[in-house]
Amino acid sequence: MKIASMGSGNIGGTLGKRWAALGHSVMFGSRDPHSRKMKDLLQDAGHDAQAGTIREAAAFGDVILLAVPPDGVEHALAEAGDLGGRILINCTNRYDGQSADAEVRRLAKNARIVRAFHTMPWEVLANPHYEGGTAAAFLYGDDSAAVETVARLITELGLDPIDVGGPDEMTALETANGTLWRIFAPVFGREYGLSILRR
Repeated sequence: MKIASMGSGNIGGTLGKRWAALGHSVMFGSRDPHSRKMKDLLQDAGHDAQAGTIREAAAFGDVILLAVPPDGVEHALAEAGDLGGRILINCTNRYDGQSADAEVRRLAKNARIVRAFHTMPWEVLANPHYEGGTAAAFLYGDDSAAVETVARLITELGLDPIDVGGPDEMTALETANGTLWRIFAPVFGREYGLSILRR
């Protein structure tokens, strides 16, 4: 599968490298695709990864990961242009009380949007395996086929995909997750994960 990452930082870089290692073709989109940082990332990612501009990456990917800082969302999606019905994974967060989900849905042109990868630290994405179980990755989207595709990509990473159902449920989960983070992060650090046990 062709996967583009608009963003090459902790989240975008980590997921892109892991998908490339699994045999997917990955393009990292960046404002400076020839930077020293990008060259180092590509060396780590291997021969199935390449770099380009945001627009080039958006045109490349069947699945596009939006992994830019909050203040870069509008610029990235404007540069990406019409996404032509391709899957956009929104893993961005905002810290001003506004909805990152609503912002991306307003700005992304003709994308099949799936919300995922925004409720866990990049350290867990890099190494999701625990002795006691598998870390859960929560997601939702309006397009069932897009959600299924992203769930498969999540499973390939060794994570447990949990479809929470809809935007209201995801908002409630994000609020609860923030509370748990304030409680558990000081105790366990950034690498703790949540696992959902079910029968």
